[in-house]
Amino acid sequence: MVKKAFTMIEFVFVIIILGILASLAMDSSSRDLKQEAKDEILSAVRLARQMALTDNKHRPDNRVDWQKAYWRFEYRICTGSGGTKWTYRVGSSIDLKLNIDKSESAIDPVNGKYLYTAGDCNSLQPDESDSVLLTKKFGIKNIIMSGCNIIGGSTTAKHIAFDFMGRPHRGVAGYDTKDEHFSRLVKTDCNITFVMSTDGDGDGIDDNFSLIVKPETGYVYILN
Repeated sequence: MVKKAFTMIEFVFVIIILGILASLAMDSSSRDLKQEAKDEILSAVRLARQMALTDNKHRPDNRVDWQKAYWRFEYRICTGSGGTKWTYRVGSSIDLKLNIDKSESAIDPVNGKYLYTAGDCNSLQPDESDSVLLTKKFGIKNIIMSGCNIIGGSTTAKHIAFDFMGRPHRGVAGYDTKDEHFSRLVKTDCNITFVMSTDGDGDGIDDNFSLIVKPETGYVYILN
């Protein structure tokens, strides 16, 4: 009986396949959390703006506080989390009660689940996307907003809202009376810095990146 052996071409082909598989295994085991976080947050803010562009919130019932319903990206600290843990939501307070309910939340285009979680980040439901768990999934340990001044007064609100022209607003809770001048319009760049719990380049400084939202246009991009 004649036994067949590998030809040189077959041997080289097998080596190439093994090399590709090894490379894929290395890539999957060494996640770039910073890049993943950038992609997730940029997509979420752009989604909020896109939803706003197709949804004019002016109400036929003439509610003077209709601007509270603007689509927004909001970030917050989980309640009872035993340490600072951050999460986010994308949604519109349709009932004008400011809090975004699950039914008022946007759908994650990746997995078809709500971009929402309740106050306690440990009780994520099957129909809620884990992408909103910024600390648990991406290692984000702090979020700092700077700039983002509004036309009238001041605010410390942890959100960016958008109207149907794509313009950014902040502190929409202030729209509690008739406001034809849109006093919550943002007039300076919004800089939201996300501080990671990693030090990828080994310089002794935690990794971080910033999301910038431009006034007037609502153009959104990542810095760093």
